[in-house]
Amino acid sequence: MLPLTLASCGLFETKAPEDRTFQDQKLNWHACDPSILGKDESELFTTLGERLVCADMQVPMNWEAPAAGKASVSLIRLKAANPEQRQGAIFFNPGGPGGDGLGFAPWYGFAWGKADANTPVGANLKEMTEQFDLVGFSPRGVGASSRLYCGSNELAPVVHSPASDRSEKNISAMIRTGQLVASACQKNPLTPFINTDATVRDLDLARHLMGDQKLNYIGYSYGTWLGSWYAKRFPETTGRMLLDANMPFHATMQAAFEADPMTFQRDFREVVVPYLTRLGGMFGLGETPEEVYQKYAGLGEPIKSVVGGATASMLYNRDAYPSIGVVLKVASVVDGLIKASPNAGTEAWLAQAAQATYFPNQKLNNVARSMAAELLYYRDSLVTQTPVPVVLTEGSATNTAVICNDTAWNQDLGYWRGADERNAVESPLIGGSFVSIPCLYWKGGPTVKKPEVPAQMPPVLMLQNEYDPATPKEGALAALKATPNARMIMIDDEPQHAAFPYDTDCVDLPVTRYFLTGELPAAELTSCAAKPLPFEAQVYPVGEKFTSGSLSTQSMRAQAVKDPRALKALARNRQTIAQQSAALHGISSPLDLDALNRFFKK
Repeated sequence: MLPLTLASCGLFETKAPEDRTFQDQKLNWHACDPSILGKDESELFTTLGERLVCADMQVPMNWEAPAAGKASVSLIRLKAANPEQRQGAIFFNPGGPGGDGLGFAPWYGFAWGKADANTPVGANLKEMTEQFDLVGFSPRGVGASSRLYCGSNELAPVVHSPASDRSEKNISAMIRTGQLVASACQKNPLTPFINTDATVRDLDLARHLMGDQKLNYIGYSYGTWLGSWYAKRFPETTGRMLLDANMPFHATMQAAFEADPMTFQRDFREVVVPYLTRLGGMFGLGETPEEVYQKYAGLGEPIKSVVGGATASMLYNRDAYPSIGVVLKVASVVDGLIKASPNAGTEAWLAQAAQATYFPNQKLNNVARSMAAELLYYRDSLVTQTPVPVVLTEGSATNTAVICNDTAWNQDLGYWRGADERNAVESPLIGGSFVSIPCLYWKGGPTVKKPEVPAQMPPVLMLQNEYDPATPKEGALAALKATPNARMIMIDDEPQHAAFPYDTDCVDLPVTRYFLTGELPAAELTSCAAKPLPFEAQVYPVGEKFTSGSLSTQSMRAQAVKDPRALKALARNRQTIAQQSAALHGISSPLDLDALNRFFKK
């Protein structure tokens, strides 16, 4: 009887054997389906050959109860070109949350593999493809992984411009939309398990199954939040980590959102408007920044809100800044036609817009005329829109789940209504719609607890653009101060969202050297000069001064990648980063800007 008695007292307490179902699985790497990225990539995949492989990893739906069910996470891997020199794998996340990072492995692998080895940065990029596996993955909820959807039969009311229409009816419509989205998402039993903590555990499982002691990682935008979370939860297995375009990952999701209206407005007013003014001969918008800004501020609705959304979406990419000037010019002409004949109707305005002259360059003028027609058709659809059922795609649903499940939100509507009133006046580009955020109506609060900074915080490298509109420098610098052993490279005067690879030696050499050797910059904060904006020969300083003097031509331009197909691959990754961050911030362009962007590329 004695052993039984002792056992009942807990002296010989036994534990159930650990469930090793997921840790002991073997990844079944196989040739990738050429359509795994959402379009036919046969040419690219054939070029990469047998180095490119795919696998579906089984993960617990609930990491706290692994036996309760499972989900699937899709991986794509470009094997190191020189296996004998392999240092491990580099995982990528493009942001969001809700961003699919599968394409980053083949696109970066192809582009970096074709880098010019005669340049210092090019040589390092090629070495990275030789010494590291590059791994893209679809986080749980999106892409080729188990997907999350939110939807309901209930109709979301029509919402007009949040900044311009401050009527109680419109505010109530925004509130109702947020409530419906929250309710629809929380009805899905997968929703509680779509959060950053689950994703970092999935990442660590992938590291383990690939046989690596450390996880190396490059994350953009929300990917910095994800990377920081991983480093704090798994400090012992954190390897070399680049966090580019930093959220305030030391704080809350709410903190990441609250500054948005101000920072987008700041980027537009302090960087883009002066830029368009300097290129006055190209756009003809005005001779002073105030005149140019009034071209936007004076627009009638709903054209003004359309232009605001399109402009905000283009702030993510410096190469799109000339397109902002075209959109603004087209909108001002169309708006003038409508105000001159307010009762004429869409058909009459279309006929007038088709004859209008927007630019002296005939090719650009033809693009502008097409855009004018598109703008008028879209305006008509906004004027006649009706309520529609609540339906979120997997990216939007995952975005909602993560931002509401990760950290708590202030659910006092009075607080948010006050913020909206201020932002509608001070930051009209995207301000005035906080009351529509589903997290304000999320029942039960977060489903996970954010990890604390460990006693031995592993070092990470942060890269930050000074005027990044979506992840502002204030939050990034605060995160740097709150993260022991972190180092930051600040790109002075740079306005776009995210940077690496930036194509200057000052930025890309220390980043690539860090991955190849583990060497971090010595100082906590170092700085690099920005590149001139399109059609300009110099950088025009804005904001604080982080650099002293100017960099030489040699140190300024790395020109690491010259191959046209490789440049297209890099552009696809940059577009993905911009789109996923825009989704996080609820920003989208209703206008098709592809023809315009192609014109300026030529």
